[in-house]
Amino acid sequence: MGIKYLKISSAFLFVLQATSIFSQQTQKTDEPTPLIPIVKLGENVQVKFGGFVRAEYYFDSRETVGAVDDLFSFFPENVKKDANSGDDLNAVSRNNLSSQATRFNALFTGPDVWNAKSSSFFEFDFTGGGAGVGTSGAGTSTGITNAVGLRLRHAWIKLSWVKSDLLVGKTWNPLSEISFPSVIGLNTGIPFRPFGRGDQLRFTWKPSSTINVLAAALYQSEHKSFIFSDAANTTAGISNCADTRSNPIPDLHVQIHFKTPALFAGIVSEYKVVKPATQTTGTVGVYNANTTISSYAVGAFADYKKNLFNVKVGEMYGENLSELFQQGGYAVKTLNAVTGEKTYSASNSVTSWLNITYGTKLMAGLFGGYQKNLGFNDNILSVTNGGAFLGRWQNVDHIYRVGPSLKYSIGRLVLAAEVEYNVAGYGTVDYNNRGKVIHPTDVSGVRGTLVTTFLF
Repeated sequence: MGIKYLKISSAFLFVLQATSIFSQQTQKTDEPTPLIPIVKLGENVQVKFGGFVRAEYYFDSRETVGAVDDLFSFFPENVKKDANSGDDLNAVSRNNLSSQATRFNALFTGPDVWNAKSSSFFEFDFTGGGAGVGTSGAGTSTGITNAVGLRLRHAWIKLSWVKSDLLVGKTWNPLSEISFPSVIGLNTGIPFRPFGRGDQLRFTWKPSSTINVLAAALYQSEHKSFIFSDAANTTAGISNCADTRSNPIPDLHVQIHFKTPALFAGIVSEYKVVKPATQTTGTVGVYNANTTISSYAVGAFADYKKNLFNVKVGEMYGENLSELFQQGGYAVKTLNAVTGEKTYSASNSVTSWLNITYGTKLMAGLFGGYQKNLGFNDNILSVTNGGAFLGRWQNVDHIYRVGPSLKYSIGRLVLAAEVEYNVAGYGTVDYNNRGKVIHPTDVSGVRGTLVTTFLF
């Protein structure tokens, strides 16, 4: 994985160990009383409404890979040269003011069912219009617009016993739910940590006050894997063109959490099987396709609090996590020209991130992240040899980010500012060495964000 990555990972772990000399929990921010009172709907049934209005101004020093009018910004676009002058066509600054991230939610509580407390929750925002990220596998850029539209973020039902919870419905992918970094931008640390939601059946067992065990089966309903979108199996796609319902099993998750007043830490894992196509087209006809590609991910996280300090750290090794806005995916490794049958190899990548904050009413923060592309499990075919890549950002060798931030809370109003320095190393894919990226060249960009949020 490289000396550079090992050095950065070691630095992250050193900071975490240094902060462990502290003990006790951070001071808790005083939360305002609900603006909308809890409403009683009937006997033992009530609802609590919430959400926020968020308006943000953001500036990019060059074109960026992102989503939703680049409200979600990941890293700078590669150099694209003018045919005549040789100037970089992506060296163009952009800025915008948007309130699309505004949200509304409702939490319902009901009577006990089977000796369990019953509840349900839904939430939506206004970022549901237009194209998603990387519908062609390359990522959208600033020029792609996103019409304002409602989007269902969460919708779940839960039964809670003393030592267990059962949840069914749409919520965070278990890999992305735990330990969100305290950053200002909507990217929540993408692409250095997974991000996604899906419909799932989730069971959490609580054998003690400090240990939780989580198991979930998730269906890719919002954030989906790349599969082939054409009958010839040459074009990769997601969103409406990707019918991931053909996947033979749901994505399987197991996690173990350890929680005390000062420390929240855990181990996470995922196993996934993707079916890239349901039929193939060869030189002599059309055939059923039953080939699948399996992959897994493992990681660990820690969230440590001491008075006004809060330190969070996470690290993950993963294969084919493109649906969670991670670099990579899978690619064709063999091709039978007669039947069109393909076999596949999964990508490998490793990511680390660190987030340190200090304060409550006035909070200063620093985020750092590093991602390394490790290539594939096998040698893969180039496009000219009948190959195809299904995922995100195949020619990116590494990505890193440093982002200081400042947030001020006064009553229901939150004012925040953040500056991110992002670097992506673009190179050439070596098909003779497991698809690793060689001769990378760093491209840097700066994202500045100013946010005003009113909580209700």
